[in-house]
Amino acid sequence: MFQYIFFLFIYPGLLLLSVFVGAKYAAHRMHLNKSWKNIGLESSLMSIYALLLSFGLVGSSDHANQRNDQIYAVADKLSLVIKKSKYYEDELKQGVHKYLTTFFSIHNNNLNPDAKKSEHIIKQILSNDQQLDYFLLDYQKKHAESKSEISEITTNTSALRSAYIRLTQNYGKNTPTLIISILIVYSFLMGFLIGYIKKIHNNQTFIVTTIFIIISSVMIGAIWDQDHPGIGFIKPNYESITEVSDLFKAYLLRDHI
Repeated sequence: MFQYIFFLFIYPGLLLLSVFVGAKYAAHRMHLNKSWKNIGLESSLMSIYALLLSFGLVGSSDHANQRNDQIYAVADKLSLVIKKSKYYEDELKQGVHKYLTTFFSIHNNNLNPDAKKSEHIIKQILSNDQQLDYFLLDYQKKHAESKSEISEITTNTSALRSAYIRLTQNYGKNTPTLIISILIVYSFLMGFLIGYIKKIHNNQTFIVTTIFIIISSVMIGAIWDQDHPGIGFIKPNYESITEVSDLFKAYLLRDHI
């Protein structure tokens, strides 16, 4: 919650303060009869700031896109496990369905986790996978002819487990704190420079100042938001997994009628 308060209110206020401080410092320099001449670095400094913003936004967008791709991969592997399970013998089918039911429960109870919860979710997924292994080992002892089916199940569920672990670990991927810190500090320096030049040249740059504050706040806020899907506004789209879950529930319901 503090992060939202910071990016929505405190950070824009600090940017405005940096412009004000720049203007006050320029007024002090003018009072001392100090002159200012443009040397061409002003636009270069702003270009570097824009480049850093673009770099940060592209990086966080890549993490979000990877997350969505991994969601689709999980949905595909879930669909395969469910489809294959329809052709198994009843006891084997029930064991796989129990595994899937637990899997969907873990997923639904941990939507949009933060990086700290990722390790706990992975432990739950591994535990569920281990329970299925125990069941399959016991089942194979009783049904030696089921070796090919069990091999197929372990291959498909292992691929599903790996895909979901990659998805879960993605929540810990974000723009390095150093980059975010550099962007924030750099934006304050740019605000100071805008205020300074505005006062030196006696320009009414209200529109420029406003646009600078809005763009900086929105873009840096967007970078942070995409890096924190657990608490951000930009949420992963789990629709593909939800659709598979709904189909699985419908199949179970029909199977029990």
